[in-house]
Amino acid sequence: MSDLVPILVPALSFAAVAAFVFVLAQQYAAHARVQRRLPVPVEPGMVAERPAAGFAGFVARHVDEKRFGLDGAARDRLRRELAKAGFFGPMAPTYYVLVRIAGIVVLPLAVYIATAFIPDMRPLARVALTSVTALVAFAGPGAYLARRRRALAREYRLVFPDMLDLLVVCVDAGLSLDAAFERIRGEVAKQSRALGMNLDIMGAEMRAGRSMMEALESLADRLNLDEARSFVTLLRQSIALGSDIGEALRVFSDDMRDKRLLRAEEAANKLSVKIVLPLGLFIFPVVLLVIMLPVIVRLLAVMARG
Repeated sequence: MSDLVPILVPALSFAAVAAFVFVLAQQYAAHARVQRRLPVPVEPGMVAERPAAGFAGFVARHVDEKRFGLDGAARDRLRRELAKAGFFGPMAPTYYVLVRIAGIVVLPLAVYIATAFIPDMRPLARVALTSVTALVAFAGPGAYLARRRRALAREYRLVFPDMLDLLVVCVDAGLSLDAAFERIRGEVAKQSRALGMNLDIMGAEMRAGRSMMEALESLADRLNLDEARSFVTLLRQSIALGSDIGEALRVFSDDMRDKRLLRAEEAANKLSVKIVLPLGLFIFPVVLLVIMLPVIVRLLAVMARG
C-alpha cells in the first residue's frame, strides 16, 4: 500500500483540481447562457458601463464570491474587515476569495509536485510537507490582514492628532463640521492615503443620505481606534448639549497630541532594554576579542619560548 502513495496522491490532487475547474466551467457556461437570453437594455441618453478589461475583467466575469457562500451579511463582514486592512476597492472581496482558493488548491499541489524531484524523500514526509503548506496557505491571508490592520492602526494614531488640528482651524474659521471634513480630506490624504480614503467613504455616505453621526460611527468602526470612538462620543455629546464644538475639538486635540508624545517617549525608553540582547550577543564578544587577542598571542609566544 505504501508503494501506491506516490501515485495515488498526485492522482487525487489532479482529480480534485479537475473537478473544481469543471464546476467553475459549468457555472460560467450556465451564466453565459442566461446573459445571452436576457440582455440588459440601455436607456436612451445613458452611456453603458464598459466592462472591466484585463485581469480584473476576467476575475469579475469568472469568479463570484456568492458561489462560495459569501452573500449578504458574510460579504458585508468581509468587506468591513478588508476596509480595516486598507483594501477599499469594490473587487477586494472577490480578489480575497480568489487568493484563498488559489493558495489552498494550487500551492500544496505545487509543493507536492516539487518534492517529487527530491531524491530519497519518503512519501510520509512529502505528505506532511504538503499538509503544512496547505495549513500555511489557509491561515496566511488572515494573518496578513491582521498585520495590515495593526500597521494601519499605528499610522492612524500618528496622523489623527494632525487631522484634529486641521478640524479645529476649519471650525474656528466658520466652517460647519461636514464642510470641515470635506475641506481637510485632501490634506489628510497627503499624510495617510488610507485615512484619506476613509474620509472619502464618510463623505460619500453623508451624500447618500446618512447623518453625520452615523457616518462618524462607521468611520470609527473602520479605523478601529479607541481615539476615534472617543472622538465620535465627544461630538455627539457636544451637539446634544449645544456646547462649543470648536473648544471641545481644541481640548481633545491637545489631549491626543499629549498621548502621541507619551507614546514616543515610551518607545524611546524601551530602546535601552531592547538593545541589551544585541549588545550581549554581537557587540560585546567582538570588543572582548579585540582586547584579549593581543594578550593571548603574546602569552602563547612567551610560553612557547619558555
